[in-house]
Amino acid sequence: MSFDYGLCLLAAFLASLVSGLGGFGGGFIIVLFLAPVVGPKAVIPLVAAYAIFGNISRILVYRRDIDWPLVGQFTLASLPGVYLGANVFVWMNEAMLGMFLGLTLIIAVPIRRLLKKYEFRYGMKTIIGFGFLFGTISGTTAGSGMFVIAGLSGLGLGGVALLGTDAAIGLVNAIARSAAYWQFDSLPRDIFIAGLLMGLVTFPGTWIASRLVAMMGLKLHNLLIEGLIIGGGGFLIHQASTR
Repeated sequence: MSFDYGLCLLAAFLASLVSGLGGFGGGFIIVLFLAPVVGPKAVIPLVAAYAIFGNISRILVYRRDIDWPLVGQFTLASLPGVYLGANVFVWMNEAMLGMFLGLTLIIAVPIRRLLKKYEFRYGMKTIIGFGFLFGTISGTTAGSGMFVIAGLSGLGLGGVALLGTDAAIGLVNAIARSAAYWQFDSLPRDIFIAGLLMGLVTFPGTWIASRLVAMMGLKLHNLLIEGLIIGGGGFLIHQASTR
């Protein structure tokens, strides 16, 4: 498979700005830009490889504020779900995956708003169950980071502590997803290399985003991302229905 590396790097930079500002949305941006180029079946492993460096960059920026015990509990619970989700991903064909991606993008907006509206308070059992659910969703599609953000917010985390803890969870998840896709022969070398190169671009994007977090509110950012997500989801569904 050949890649337009310029487009990949641009998408990665924009994704790092988005996820650096709000802790979610970076995977959606990659999907919106690159699914029409590389196909739905390739873009999910590409996002996983990209997310390795993408989350490392956020960890470096927010490392002093990460809740490491919570990271350990959540990620351990998510690992079996990642493997299950990767199995579902391998089973889907291009058209099914494109339709699933599109629907995921569209329903993500109202689900995120509902999760934000109701202030959940999680105990240990709920954290474990939530981690497993997150792992399963993340192994199948992109954009599962918004569920982590909603859950961590319910635990009382906010600001840089929220962004840093989410990044640490995302790093373990990205490594686990990449390993699962590799095992199922769904992460070819060229996709993996492209994803890592894209991840390197996130360092300047995350640094810029960290400066903006202190200067602006996220309301306009969230509205913009929600518009892109819904529009992109409709586009992917249209593509899948014409395959």
